[in-house]
Amino acid sequence: MTINAFPAFCLLITALSACQPKSSKTDSLPADSTITVSSTRVAGTADNDFLVVPGERVGPVTATTSEADLLEQLGKSVVTAGDTLYGPEGSTFSGTTLYKGTPDEVQIIYSDERRSKPETVLIRPTLVDDEGNPIPGLAASQWHTTDGLRIGTTLKELEQRNGKPFKIWGFAWDYGGVLSDWQGGQMSKLAKKTPITITFGPPAIMTAKQEKAYNSVMGDSQFVSSIPNLQVLNPIVVTIGVGFDR
Repeated sequence: MTINAFPAFCLLITALSACQPKSSKTDSLPADSTITVSSTRVAGTADNDFLVVPGERVGPVTATTSEADLLEQLGKSVVTAGDTLYGPEGSTFSGTTLYKGTPDEVQIIYSDERRSKPETVLIRPTLVDDEGNPIPGLAASQWHTTDGLRIGTTLKELEQRNGKPFKIWGFAWDYGGVLSDWQGGQMSKLAKKTPITITFGPPAIMTAKQEKAYNSVMGDSQFVSSIPNLQVLNPIVVTIGVGFDR
């Protein structure tokens, strides 16, 4: 799989992931995904179960949920309307952010200027500070699929669900860490049905052995998840992008 063949949906997702301001950087996550409850968590509502059903919904967001609908359902304490989302080469999008600045942050891109037709939902929480250090006291993101995929799922865990190794792009470039090919595993069935993209990042706290492994899997090449260096690094899911079929 080459970049030229990379689906437009995945290009949008990864470009958005790579071009956010430093204050929302999520290139890495704490090595221990079981972290303490945050005092800054915004309470959920009865209208949001944090369930992700790829192609159908991300919590209350479906292909027909407008920004106005979200404001009515979740309120201004949850919904940041008309938020500026950053894309490649200095481009910007006017979208909606839910739970901004928390482990449950998501960004919504629309296919229309009225922000009434969601096209892409990017689950991409703020988990590190401006210097790239883990923010202490954060809770794990509540977003999850029915089979347990969530921010913080490890490469080894996802291999088990897929039933075989998969491929990811090397780290430290615009499309770094993006899962590129399920290689015919169980998860490929989901990928064929609906647009979804997964991006990995290295643990924020790495051993010397992990740092060496990370340095060996950088750049615009694809690596099979079963290679020793990726097994040692065991990166975790830092971004989940969900698209809507139309």
